[in-house]
Formats: sequence, C-alpha cells, structure tokens
Amino acid sequence: MVYGLEALLEWTGAIGWAQLVNAGGLFAAAAGIALTLAQLRLFRRQLKLDALIRIMDSNREIVTLGFEHPPVWSLIEGESATITAQEALTRRRYLQLWTNHMQIMWAARQLGLVSEGEWQAYRQDLGEFLRSPALREHWASVARFYPKGFQRLVTQLIGPGDQTRCQQQG
Repeated sequence: MVYGLEALLEWTGAIGWAQLVNAGGLFAAAAGIALTLAQLRLFRRQLKLDALIRIMDSNREIVTLGFEHPPVWSLIEGESATITAQEALTRRRYLQLWTNHMQIMWAARQLGLVSEGEWQAYRQDLGEFLRSPALREHWASVARFYPKGFQRLVTQLIGPGDQTRCQQQG
C-alpha cells in the first residue's frame, strides 16, 4: 500500500500539479456534461408522458361532453332527420373539437412525443373517428385550415373515393 502511494506521488511529481489540475477540471466538465445529458433524457421522457396525459384528458373531456349531452351524439350519428340552427351550431362545434383533437394527436407524433406503438393506436382511433359521415362532411369544409401533413393523413385514412364524396358534399 505504501508503495502505491509513493508511486502516485512520483507520478504526480512527474506530470506537474498544473497538468493534474487540468485533468481534474476536464473530468469535472465531462461529469457535468454527462449529468446534463441524463437530465435532458429524463426531461424528454417527462414531456412524452405529459403529452400522453394531455391527449387522454382531452379525449375524456370530449367524450364526457357527448355523454352529458346525448343529443350531440345523435346529431353526429345522423339519427336526427331535421335539425334546428342551434343543433347545427352545436354539432359543428363538437365536430371541431374532435377535429382539433385529431390534429393534436398527429402533432404529438410529428414532435416525437409518442412511440410507434402509441401512434398506431392513435391512427386506428383516427380511422374510427373518420367513419362518421358527419365528421367527414365537417372535414371537407375545414380541411384547408390544417397543416398539409395532417391533411394528407386524413385523406389517407378516409380513402380516395370517400374523400371525393366528402368534397362534393362540403
């Protein structure tokens, strides 16, 4: 043990204290960078979790709104043959909530905030949303206000034949 200490003292004498302090500073800087990278990785994971929670909360709120106001569901499903102007406005606003929710899901994917598996589940949800004739008709009237990438996704999910019918109706 004494021999190891003597060797260390001899080595430090050979390289000089200034070089030893520089090496210590380099080590401290490398450790600081490693810690910062670890914190950034944890922060990114937290952002992803936050995005998922917000998407789920948004979905829950929109569905709850539909449950609390059953006429809204029937309007979207097309169960009401004639609707009043107020019902049409309510329907349009509710459909806009769904359309915005779909765009948020797409944007989260574009930002890398959802995994591939989560995105596939979201895509299936989007496809299910877009089965509603009322939502397709609404999309035909508002599509131009959304980013081109999102427009391409919706067009792909609706399908080319159905997209043409939507545009003719809207």
